[in-house]
Amino acid sequence: MRLALAHLGKRESLEALLKALSPLARAAREEGAGLLLLPELVLGKMPSPPLPEALSALAQETGILLVAGHLGEGPRNRLQVFPEGPVYDKVHLYLPLGEEGDRGLLPGKGPVAFPWRGRSFGLALCYDLDFPELFRAYALKGVQAFLVGAAWPGAYAGLLEVLARARAAENQAYLFLASRADTGSPTLFIAPDGRVLGRREEEGLLLAEPDWGFLEAYREKYPLLRHRREEAYRVR
Repeated sequence: MRLALAHLGKRESLEALLKALSPLARAAREEGAGLLLLPELVLGKMPSPPLPEALSALAQETGILLVAGHLGEGPRNRLQVFPEGPVYDKVHLYLPLGEEGDRGLLPGKGPVAFPWRGRSFGLALCYDLDFPELFRAYALKGVQAFLVGAAWPGAYAGLLEVLARARAAENQAYLFLASRADTGSPTLFIAPDGRVLGRREEEGLLLAEPDWGFLEAYREKYPLLRHRREEAYRVR
């Protein structure tokens, strides 16, 4: 199984986005990828009602699944699988003092798992990485990998990597992170033991090929989820 992660900057129009994305989707398919993950809010917070139809058409034309962050109805910060996959709305809204962030948007209702080629993927967006509870909820439901779109501020790129590696390692899952190139944060491919297997910091594609045999052997040798003790986590 091969996936591709798009390190792509925000575009100011759907036309500009498709001009940049179409060759990336074709290149990903030529490299053998069956799925292309895009960053969070590829058009920023600009409404674009034609975007879902356009991305569905591109996915069908190229024969590759597109997992893209965009502004959905509500409005909500959305990660959607095209042409016909599930929709995840960002659960944790980024609302820092003095910054626009996700102000004016509505939160999603909960986690959404995406089955693909015999594996289970959990969907998430950017600031969700600060909340280990979401990723643990996925892991307890059998998720083996996380697809994360991000537009993380480059000033905190180091923190982004720490959190992404932690979410992968503590759940023994692969983590695929596509960052917006205009933010200054990297796109990352992270192993179930927290190792960074791939990184991209310039516009273009990062190819990722998870080793599911490694994941299963690692979980068998170090069964973290089976060693949990819910009854011992109550603060007295």
